Amino acid sequence: MTPIRIALYSGVASLAVFSSPMRSLAADPPTPEPNTVLSGREIEQALHPPAATTRSFPSRGLSRRDTAEHQQSVNLNVPFGSNSSALTPQASAQLAQLEIALNSATLSKDRFMVAGHTDAKGSAPYNKQLSLRRAEAVKGYLVSKGINAGRLDAVGYGSEHPLAPDRPEDASNRRVEIRDMGEARP
Repeated sequence: MTPIRIALYSGVASLAVFSSPMRSLAADPPTPEPNTVLSGREIEQALHPPAATTRSFPSRGLSRRDTAEHQQSVNLNVPFGSNSSALTPQASAQLAQLEIALNSATLSKDRFMVAGHTDAKGSAPYNKQLSLRRAEAVKGYLVSKGINAGRLDAVGYGSEHPLAPDRPEDASNRRVEIRDMGEARP
C-alpha cells in the first residue's frame, strides 16, 4: 500500500473507534429495572447533571440555544394497571421521590415535560390517548402535592418511541419520562 492509502486507512479506522462511544451519548435516558424506585437525588442528578469543567473561550458573536438534544431526561418506573391511567399504590413511592427532586434547589425554577409512553399492544390512536392520560395522571399527582401546574406539560407519545425497539410489546416500553425544559419564564 502507498503511504497515502495507509494514512487514510488508519484515519478511517481511528474514526470508527472513536465514533462508537459518541453514539452511546445520544441514547435514550436509562430506565430503571422494574420495581426500582429512583431517589429524589438520583432524579435530580439525571435532570441536572453536575457541570463539566470546560475552558472558557472569548465570544465571537455566536450564542448557543438549548434544543431538544441538550435537554436532560429520566425514565421512571411508574406502574399503571393494564389499559388504565389510574395511578397504582406502587406509583406513589416513585412519584414522592420525583416531587422531592422537582422541589430541590437546582430544579425548583425549571419547567418539565411529563411524557407518557406505551408498548405496541393496541392501536396507535388508542396508545397515544392512553399515554397522554397517564402523563396527565402524573402531572395531576404532582400538582396535588404543590408543584406549580405551569411548570409541567403533559405529552403522550403512545408507542412511537419504544425503549426496546426490537421488542415493541415489552413492558419496558411502558414508562413515564420526565424531561427538563429549562428555566420557567416568569
